[in-house]
Amino acid sequence: MFKKKYYNALIIGSNFGYNSHFKALKKINIFNIDISSPNIKNKNIKDKKIRKFSNYKDALKKNQYHIITFAVPPKIQEKIIKYIINKKISVKYLFFEKLYSTDIKFLNRSFNYFIKKNILINLNFIFPKITHWKTLVKLLKNENVKFVKYRWFFKQAFFTNLQKTWKIDPKKGGGLYYYYLIHLIYNLITLFKKIEILDLVKSSNNKYKLIDYLFVKLLCGKKIPCEIEISNNSINNIHQLKIETKKNTIELISKSKNWTNKFMIRKNMRTKTKFDNKSSNERYMLTLRNIKELLNYKSTSEKQYLHKLSTIITSHKITKKISMKNNQKIKH
Repeated sequence: MFKKKYYNALIIGSNFGYNSHFKALKKINIFNIDISSPNIKNKNIKDKKIRKFSNYKDALKKNQYHIITFAVPPKIQEKIIKYIINKKISVKYLFFEKLYSTDIKFLNRSFNYFIKKNILINLNFIFPKITHWKTLVKLLKNENVKFVKYRWFFKQAFFTNLQKTWKIDPKKGGGLYYYYLIHLIYNLITLFKKIEILDLVKSSNNKYKLIDYLFVKLLCGKKIPCEIEISNNSINNIHQLKIETKKNTIELISKSKNWTNKFMIRKNMRTKTKFDNKSSNERYMLTLRNIKELLNYKSTSEKQYLHKLSTIITSHKITKKISMKNNQKIKH
C-alpha cells in the first residue's frame, strides 16, 4: 500500500516519539526516519540508520519530509507549526499526539492554511482505534439510543504529586480538560456527530486547586441525554461507555490500569465480546492505525477529510467551553 521509497519521516520528540511513533512508522516501511530532540545525544536510540538532530530547524533546512510526527508538548508543537507556516515548509502529512494550541482562532487559521497547501493532518485519538470499537459501532447501527453514560476513573500520579509538567497545566494544553476530557468528547462526537452542553453539574478540586473530578450533562446527536463523569484521582480504574437503547443496554468497558487494554463489550449485562487481544491494542499499534488513516486520506473523499477536521475542532471547542463554564462556577 505504501511505497517505501516515497516516504521520508521526521519524528519530533525522542521519548514517546521513539517508543511509539518510530515503531509504527517501521511497521509501514517508511524509508528514512529522522528524530529531533534537544537532548537527542543522551537518548538510548539503538537503530543506527536513524539520523539524529538536536534542533528541528536544522532537520527541516537540510531535508524534505513527506510526514512529520509530533510527540512533544502542545506549546512546542504550536511553535513548530508557526515555523512551518512562516517558512512555507513543504510537507505532505502532519501527525499530532495532542492538538497544538488552545487558541481556537489560531487552530482555524492553521487548518485553513493546511487545506490551502494540501497538507493533510491527523490527531492521535486512540480509543476509536481499539479492536472492539468497530463492534460497538455495528451493535448500535440499528438501535434507537435513549441515554448515554460515559465514565473514566483513574489515578494519575503527576496530578496527585503535583509534578512539574505541562500535563497538569491547562494553559499549556494539559490538565483534566485537554489531556483527558477531550478524548471522551471526541469519542462521543465520532459516534453521535453532535454534542451540546446542558450543564456542568459538579466539579471538585484537589488540595492543589487542580480539577480532579467533573460531572457534565450533554445532549448527543438528536437530543439524546448524555452524562460524562471523569476523575484523575480515583481509587478505581474504569473506562465505561454505557449506551441505553429502546431494547438493549450496550457497554464498552475496561477496568485495567492500562488504558488501552482489556476492553470488553457487554449487552444487557452479558458478555458479548470478551477481552480484546492485548498486543493488538498496544499504544504503538493504535498509533499505527491513526498514521495509516492519515496516509490513506488521499484515497478518501474531501468531504470525509473535512468532516474529520471539523470533529477535531468541535472536540476542542466543547472541551474549552466546559473548562470556561467550570472556571466561572469556581469563581462564583
